[in-house]
Amino acid sequence: MADAREVLEMMREVARTRISMLRDGVTFYESDRRSYYLQQYEDKLRQIEGLIRRISIRLVDPPSDDANQ
Repeated sequence: MADAREVLEMMREVARTRISMLRDGVTFYESDRRSYYLQQYEDKLRQIEGLIRRISIRLVDPPSDDANQ
């Protein structure tokens, strides 16, 4: 799972960088295409962050009754 998390974190950084570039206008795209890609990257970033949160959640088993006796 650590490898998957590392990949997702790298993807998150790439998406953030591209979003920043699109917002700053550091692209060769026209404004309509730039806004389309900005929306797509923002959607993908939300999905990636959701996956990272899911990986981060750990389920904890309650202690068994046998261990208490």
